[in-house]
Amino acid sequence: MSVVGGVSRPQSRHLSGQLSAPVRRLVRSGLAGATLLVAATLLALIWANSPWGGSYERLWHTEFAVRLGDRTIGQDLQHWVNDGLMVFFFFLLGMEVRRELSMGELAQRSRLTVPAVAAVGGLVLPALIYYAFNAGTPAAHAWGIPIATDTAFVLGALAVFGRHFPIQLRVFLLSLSVVDDIGALSVIAIFYTDDIDLGALAVAGLCVLVFIALSKLQVWRGPAYFAVGVVMWFAMYQSGVHATIGGVVLGLLVSAYPPRRDAVELAGSLTRAFRQSPDVDLARQAKLSVERAMSPNERIGAVLVPWTTYLVVPVFALANAGVRIDGDLLDRALGSPVTHGVFLGLVVGKLLGVALGAMLAVKLRLGSLPPGVTLGSVWAGAALTGLGFTVSLFVTDLAFDDEGLRDEATVGILAAAVASTLLGALAFRLLTRRTTSAAAPRPVRLDPPVDPAVDHVRGPEDAPLTLVEFGDVECPFCGRATGVIGELRGRFGDELRYVFRHLPLVDVHPHAELAAEATEAAGAQGAFWAMHDRLFSHQGELDVPDLLNHAAALGLDLERFTRELGRETHAARVRDDVASAEASGVGGTPTFFVNGIRHDGPTTTDALAAALLRTDPRGAPGERLPEPAEARGDVPMAVPVSPQARLDPVAELAGLDGAAETPDTDGSSPRLSDSQLAVLHRFGRRRPTATGDVLVKGGNAEWDFVVVLTGTVAVVEDADGPDDEPRVISVVGPKRFLGGLNMLAGQRAVRSIVAAAPGEVLTLSVDRLRAALAADRELSNAVMRAMLIRRAMLIGRATGIRVLGDRRWPASERLRQLLADHGVGHTWLDPTDDPAARTMIEELEAPADTPVVLAADGRVLFDPSGDDLVRLGSAPVG
Repeated sequence: MSVVGGVSRPQSRHLSGQLSAPVRRLVRSGLAGATLLVAATLLALIWANSPWGGSYERLWHTEFAVRLGDRTIGQDLQHWVNDGLMVFFFFLLGMEVRRELSMGELAQRSRLTVPAVAAVGGLVLPALIYYAFNAGTPAAHAWGIPIATDTAFVLGALAVFGRHFPIQLRVFLLSLSVVDDIGALSVIAIFYTDDIDLGALAVAGLCVLVFIALSKLQVWRGPAYFAVGVVMWFAMYQSGVHATIGGVVLGLLVSAYPPRRDAVELAGSLTRAFRQSPDVDLARQAKLSVERAMSPNERIGAVLVPWTTYLVVPVFALANAGVRIDGDLLDRALGSPVTHGVFLGLVVGKLLGVALGAMLAVKLRLGSLPPGVTLGSVWAGAALTGLGFTVSLFVTDLAFDDEGLRDEATVGILAAAVASTLLGALAFRLLTRRTTSAAAPRPVRLDPPVDPAVDHVRGPEDAPLTLVEFGDVECPFCGRATGVIGELRGRFGDELRYVFRHLPLVDVHPHAELAAEATEAAGAQGAFWAMHDRLFSHQGELDVPDLLNHAAALGLDLERFTRELGRETHAARVRDDVASAEASGVGGTPTFFVNGIRHDGPTTTDALAAALLRTDPRGAPGERLPEPAEARGDVPMAVPVSPQARLDPVAELAGLDGAAETPDTDGSSPRLSDSQLAVLHRFGRRRPTATGDVLVKGGNAEWDFVVVLTGTVAVVEDADGPDDEPRVISVVGPKRFLGGLNMLAGQRAVRSIVAAAPGEVLTLSVDRLRAALAADRELSNAVMRAMLIRRAMLIGRATGIRVLGDRRWPASERLRQLLADHGVGHTWLDPTDDPAARTMIEELEAPADTPVVLAADGRVLFDPSGDDLVRLGSAPVG
């Protein structure tokens, strides 16, 4: 009986693998950025209301001018911060919107509906509330002040008050903030613009075109982009459109895409070349190639996020939050419709707009909330969206020239920030109490339930019993769990379906996330389980080169596999599984769900089997399924061979009984030790053999691995055509193992295995073999190395002569006969089912209906003679 023996747990409370890497960086910086922002705000208020408050006013109203020829731009320091320094903030904002829409959480438009509707509600209702208080007054046009949400503040507050709630709530609010930012920026651009200077605006438009051209021409020099940005800033400043909108536009133009395979490979080759031959030019090329492997959005964002988080935004708060709060201002604020409109718009309007918008979207079935996120947690999160600090202060400066109105609006913004924080903290506190006082502190049901159209299912999809595992490829306990799963599948057979969902613990296992994506990339080629089993049996080989080697060993399309890994094609699928884990109350790996309910007991074979029987949806069984023979200590039963197994031309080979054993000169079919055989005995079944029994039929989808116990078996290559005869490749004797990587990958058997001298063999299904290999590392090493040697031999034969051509062409039939007559090994690639072969024939401009012969040394022949083929087949490579 197998035992898992432990659980791997994440370092943090939440499963951060459900977030993309850029979002994880943003969440990590949220608390620190919010703390610094609060500190700057408090410093500004203390400074402005201290005995030295006059110095605050004098500093930020100090004039600073830039003169170019007869043109002068002069502003006080506060407006240089607002109009100049904040360009970097809005540039980063534009880049974040572009990244999220291109490759982030909003790349899947189905996830955008509910947060988008909630964001629209959070934009419209605050504006209406403000306007209701100020309609018909000179301050009515400032309705844009309460519509924005400060993402940094919200993420920081969530990190403090919402840490007990699913991380998907942060994803939901972040998605909402992106839509909110788009709306707020559009309002600034359209409604808070002075008289337009079309000439200056045309220059700004030209700068946009130059920016796009630099990107298309792949100019990677930062100073070039910076120069364009400076010119555009001056043009926007002169045009009457606020200069920060230029930053947003340029940010939206910064392309975002996953690392490209060709760029990564070039960076790797240049880095290796520099290591072998250090050179200044190589160092420069290697440095540039590494930078170019990442998208400009990622590279610039990595530089700007710390600067904007820890410098630009705090300086903006320091310059704008310093309101001198005295009796006169408080009296004015208490009776001011501006203060009332801003305060209630942010606190009440944001809360109701966001929460009711989300509820409406869900009720109308426009979309669904993320796994684990409830409407209650949405209401608590909506309370925090009243933290509109940064953009609200920014719009205040744009909307009001009157300093008194600015101060009244600022009081409303600051009061709303405090009230929204307290309201959100109270809401999360109440929800936490209600959750912890409930009977089940964590969810126990699988969320969402198993869906064969989406999930990876092993066994019959309609099996009555279901076992779901949340696992991490790099988790050692999950590696041990493969033995448990193998035993359970052997015990329950077709009555059990096994489902695997990803839970990479990214803060504990650095390779797990990419390895999970590798299994999905293999799954896209029909080899999910083959890659799953291979990675769990090679948990120490999960680096990128190792993953490519695994894919090659499984015979996958390497170019497609590598491209999909590089482009993060399957990253969203992995994150969905992690979100499901958090919604289902999973706290580590491995975690099992038995018939839809989380299993919190021992993870031994017997414990899980008992749980499956106890929760059988058909009701309690009349009796327990019989234990496997090895568990009872019985000798495995011999299985007679069906008479039909002999009715095959392969079995009619003459002289099989007296054939001598072929020695294992290359290690491709080693003789196993007694201890290794003992392990295989526990998982396999014995069967007697008679001469001519077909144990494995080449080309069949159903087969078993074979270990010879006594007697001999022959490896037979089947006939290629009606006029050909099968031929014996080798004869294998006792204690030797037969089977290849293609069979381990679930592919069809290439050759037949036929009993020669009568005796006995041990047969193992692919699942039972994997369980045996997982149980004994020494056996796994011996068998896998033998398989690799056989694969290397096949590759060596296949990488000689390649023939491109349609087998139906008359010229192809003649060429095949020539190759057979002269015994020339080759690989035939048919363009009717191989697009690469079709492309190569077109590029080589081959004559019509004529196959092309490619030699290992690069020579190309059309319609070669037999002597040409013999020379090609014997020519050394290189």
